[in-house]
Amino acid sequence: MISEKANVRMRAALHAIRPGDVTLPVSLAEMAARTTSLEIPRQDELADLLAISMAYARACLQAADRPLTALFAISEPYDDVIPVSTSVTFSAEVPDLVGFEDDELPLMLLSTEPTDFLYASNDEQAKVMADTTEALKRQGHSEVDAVALVNEFWAEPGRRFALLYGDWIGQQTGEHWARLLTR
Repeated sequence: MISEKANVRMRAALHAIRPGDVTLPVSLAEMAARTTSLEIPRQDELADLLAISMAYARACLQAADRPLTALFAISEPYDDVIPVSTSVTFSAEVPDLVGFEDDELPLMLLSTEPTDFLYASNDEQAKVMADTTEALKRQGHSEVDAVALVNEFWAEPGRRFALLYGDWIGQQTGEHWARLLTR
C-alpha cells in the first residue's frame, strides 16, 4: 500500500489539473523495476507529465524490497521560457516535514511506510477519516474493514482530486462520508 501526503500547493495543483491514470511507458517501467531515478520525458500536457511522473514514483515504490519514501515535486516556471518539470527523490527514511505544508513548491510524499489512512494530507483530513471509520464501525463494520472502505473511497482519483484536494472533506462530518461510501 502506498500512502500520499500532499502539501497545500500540491493539493491545489492536483485539484486544478487532475492527472488521469496512465500506462507507464515500457522504458520507465523497466527503470522502475530497478528503482533507479531518471528524467521523465517532457509531455505536451501538464496533466500527462504529472500522471506519468506519479505512476513512475508509484511503480518504483511497489518494486522496492524495503520501506521507501518518494518526494515528488513540481517545479513552477518563472517565465514562459522555462517549462514545468517534475522530480522524484527516493529515500529509505521519511524526510523531515518541517515547512512541508507551506513550501513554495508543490510537494507530495509517497511512501510504503505503514499508515492507516493512505490519503490523509493534513490533521483535519486524518480526523475526518478516523471519524468516518468510527461511523462505519457503528454500522457494524470491523476496524480493518472500515479503514479499508475509507481508503478505497478516497483512492478513486477523480474523487480525491475533486473533493479531498479541493478541501471538501473538512466541510462534512465522518457520518456524512460513511453514509456516502456505503450507498
